[in-house]
Amino acid sequence: MNKFFKSNLILILFVTTVFACNFEGGNDYDNVDYAKAESEVKDFIASSFNFFQTGNIEDAKSTFSNNAVLIGTDVAEFYNGWGEIEPSIIAQLAVIKNAKFDTRNLQITLSSDGEMASYTSIVDFSFTIGGEDGAINNVRNSGVVKKINGDWRMTQVHWSVGLVGQAVEY
Repeated sequence: MNKFFKSNLILILFVTTVFACNFEGGNDYDNVDYAKAESEVKDFIASSFNFFQTGNIEDAKSTFSNNAVLIGTDVAEFYNGWGEIEPSIIAQLAVIKNAKFDTRNLQITLSSDGEMASYTSIVDFSFTIGGEDGAINNVRNSGVVKKINGDWRMTQVHWSVGLVGQAVEY
């Protein structure tokens, strides 16, 4: 091979590689209706804890994915998968009545394909336990929801109550 052909071949391979790396093939991200997906996520989050009103464990089960992670406000509340989450939900449904979740400051970040979203919010939670009304305000809530077989499911949820002052001073 002559020198001119070799250097042009290298240039052609280089240009081909650069163009191949810069063009994505086969994705439908341009066809994602992000407004619709965000609306679905907002609706799902707003209704995700309606099982407290129905008291039905099957309603709760349809909220969570099978491999969901739930992190509660108690140090012991770190549950992996529906098998660990279910007993906690059953115990809560047995004592918590008239539960109401008022959400504000909801922020949603959608994945590129519109099939997954992370969220953060502040929740005021009111309830009745043993005939006594109670409320916990300014609960921090974050999580991840994913569309599984056409339905949104909670894959990770985290609840926390802020401390007055810092846990670690800096």
